[in-house]
Amino acid sequence: MTKALSAWKGYNKNVVAEANEIKENIDKTVDMKLPSTIPVLFFTTKEEKGLEDGKNNVSFYQTQLTNHPASKVVVLQGHHYLHWTRSKEMNKEINEFTSSFSVEQ
Repeated sequence: MTKALSAWKGYNKNVVAEANEIKENIDKTVDMKLPSTIPVLFFTTKEEKGLEDGKNNVSFYQTQLTNHPASKVVVLQGHHYLHWTRSKEMNKEINEFTSSFSVEQ
């Protein structure tokens, strides 16, 4: 199913145009930071292998967290498409995350 969807959706002019802009988009956003008052929730997979310096995707996301007390990284077993295989766990985490802070009016 994944192969069929990827072949059907993956090779069109919009995807090609987006791929051609990757470097420019990275250059535009490399120094961007979220305001420290905004809570951030990241989902990522567990990487069995890290880089030689001990860094991995979890340590990268931890550097991107804001100072908000609700901000966190949630590590789940699975592949890149966690929302396909871990939606129940993600739903639980999202509900806990959003209930941990209130909107000031």
